[in-house]
Amino acid sequence: MKIRVIFGILGSLLKMLGLLMLAPGIVAAIYDEPEGIIAFALASMSALLAGIVLKRLSSVGEVGIAEAFAVVSLGWLCAVVFGALPFVLQGIDVVSALFESMSGFTATGATILTEKNSDGYYIINATLADNSPVSLLVTDIFRSLNISEIPNILHAPAHSQPHTFYGLLFWRALSQLIGGMGIILLYVAIFPALRVAGRQLYKAEVVGPTKDTLVPRAKQTARILWEVYLLFIGTEILLLIIAGMPIYDAVCSSFSTLATGGFSPKADSIAAYSSPLIEAIIMIFIFLGASSFALHYRALTDRDIRGWARDPELRFFVLILAIATVSLVFFGGIDGDIVARLRLASFQVVSFMGTSGFVNTLSYDSWSTAAKLALIMVMLIGGCAGSTAGGIKVVRLQIALKYAYSELIHMLHPKAITPIRLGESIIKEDVLRPVLFYSFFYLAAFFALSLVLAMASAGNPKVDLLVVTSGVASCMGGVGPGFGIIAFDWSSMSPLSKMIGFFSMYIGRLEILPIMVIFMPELWEK
Repeated sequence: MKIRVIFGILGSLLKMLGLLMLAPGIVAAIYDEPEGIIAFALASMSALLAGIVLKRLSSVGEVGIAEAFAVVSLGWLCAVVFGALPFVLQGIDVVSALFESMSGFTATGATILTEKNSDGYYIINATLADNSPVSLLVTDIFRSLNISEIPNILHAPAHSQPHTFYGLLFWRALSQLIGGMGIILLYVAIFPALRVAGRQLYKAEVVGPTKDTLVPRAKQTARILWEVYLLFIGTEILLLIIAGMPIYDAVCSSFSTLATGGFSPKADSIAAYSSPLIEAIIMIFIFLGASSFALHYRALTDRDIRGWARDPELRFFVLILAIATVSLVFFGGIDGDIVARLRLASFQVVSFMGTSGFVNTLSYDSWSTAAKLALIMVMLIGGCAGSTAGGIKVVRLQIALKYAYSELIHMLHPKAITPIRLGESIIKEDVLRPVLFYSFFYLAAFFALSLVLAMASAGNPKVDLLVVTSGVASCMGGVGPGFGIIAFDWSSMSPLSKMIGFFSMYIGRLEILPIMVIFMPELWEK
């Protein structure tokens, strides 16, 4: 293990993160939020300084598989820790800030924020904000300058009011944009001369069953994926603005939609807009985000949309969405006529299976047990391989079902040779083995973490089986909302429970295996 080589890559990652943190600082300046400006300036400088120090301690060397797995596992943690600084500096406790930051970078969408202002945007509790490190610092600065009132820095919009957090909410959305496609892939796409290192990092970041590069060089593949990603985001922003959504909201919502993250600047999520058109646009882009970006690229470059229809995984994805939607419409306990039920059911199924977590109704937690179980099931399945969605992935379920059918045929006809096919391809053993291996460990981790969360919440009578299982399924799958007291936020959960959710999001986003690898003694041997 070449520790100094790892330091070099982590240093570059932190410097990149520090520069990205300047964007929400600019947003905070536009909305006249001096605390936000200082918070992001300090967080940015901290990340840049840490990056510089790590680069000074680094050395040049070849990046092997061991180093790549270490960089991926540790790189995400570094991003989360430094990404939590703006939350801490503006009044949120450390555990909750780490939870919120992990939820952002893993594109989960679970939150600890609860309060909103008169415009419906999330805010931090006034008492916490007034006593935050940056608020006290700003007060001391203006007192030392004998200034009685904070000036209007950049002529903020008329709706701006004391203790707004537009910069922080923009950072939540931006962290989901970065984490949705992957911070390591962003690094591979941006930094020159990676060569072998880029390919190793690409393979370590993209763990799923379809991780072949689109073009011979991993750097080019990473750039292509990011270009398609940003193209869709730009398109959604434009469509949402046309549909009547404010520009700020459209940008933040689009960042979170394609990332299948679900962080909305509004406390009532998409339900705040009460617009079927906005819901339809977001549904379409959640679907695109939860589908393979390699498939999108080929369909766009070949100018043949039939490529989407021919893909067996995407067809199976649509089939599951249809079955779940019909189940909710007729057995979900949803109020209203058939059109109203279809609108609510289809949005929630696409959002939960696409692991976005946006909601278009605040009453989904009162739906029937059948509806809740169906939503938990689609949470566990998740989206397609090569997408920004979490979960086990549709293709893994598809292969596992085909393997089970093959085994049943083999029981009836022991001498029969029954190859497992996916479309026109035959699934070989070197693909089948890791698919079954990962699916087993995902479900094992789900049950183990559910038990741990239940034990950690034993003193809370509001935490029942549905809360525990939906919470872990939601965090591991990168969905966000659960049921019961975590239907909208995790503020009622204990610090220990939040850290369990933190770990669930972490292993779910990295698909467990890279985390397991870094704890193997063989990885650290010279």
